[in-house]
Amino acid sequence: MKIWDAHMHCYFSGDSNASPVEMITQAKELHLPGITFTDHLDIDYYRNPDEFDLDIPSYISEINELSQSFETEDFKIRCGIELGLQEHLVEEHKKLLETYHFHEVIGSIHQVQKEDPYYPEYLMHRDVKTAYQDYFDAILSNIEAFHDFDTLGHLDYVKRYIIKSAGLDADYAYQDYKEVIDEILKKLIRYDIALEINTGAFRHGLLDPNPGAEIIRRYLQLGGQMLTIGADAHMPDHIAYGFDAIPPLLKNAGFTSYTVFENRKPIEVELK
Repeated sequence: MKIWDAHMHCYFSGDSNASPVEMITQAKELHLPGITFTDHLDIDYYRNPDEFDLDIPSYISEINELSQSFETEDFKIRCGIELGLQEHLVEEHKKLLETYHFHEVIGSIHQVQKEDPYYPEYLMHRDVKTAYQDYFDAILSNIEAFHDFDTLGHLDYVKRYIIKSAGLDADYAYQDYKEVIDEILKKLIRYDIALEINTGAFRHGLLDPNPGAEIIRRYLQLGGQMLTIGADAHMPDHIAYGFDAIPPLLKNAGFTSYTVFENRKPIEVELK
């Protein structure tokens, strides 16, 4: 089964040099039904406030022009955005989404107390348990503050970098953080926000996507129905990475479909 890749970046993101044409070409060669560009906007990034700035008018214009040039009946291109959530940015994000049109808005946590788990410093003054707890707490507080987005990006993003620094033994058990994770999932359901299944985890040597099967099952048990799927690609070779593992994983968890957003409205796609 070919799956729509709903999370990818090109040279409009501060951490990618890929041209959107290269990304589109690769996606078409993989016979994907569609892709959504979701370039980064992380306002007030602590290491460099401009590192993940985004020229939104140029970005939207270029992706929409390419959509007109490369789309076919069997292949669609959509322009979205990945917002780096921080509680003090709520009003700025609201104004941004009132000003610009996106097909999909990913809300992601890349900073916790002015630190990005991507960097080793995040673990320098935290033990592993606190590192996970702080991250999940940040997700919950950000959703409570702002929930005008369509899908929650990589719920356990922090896991990638804790394991990279501390080894596979530093993986976490859902039961150890059940209370806060359940609250996150309930908030997603309450606010009609999808849960993203991010296969970028596989590129970081993990055995499960972000998040894994246990949390996906729990989301369904709580009443969740919307899953988006994205490889978090920053170069063409990353597109749809690990997607072959996703249909059986989702079916085993009890899902029969996944979700794609168009004009910020969910579209259900059958898992075959």
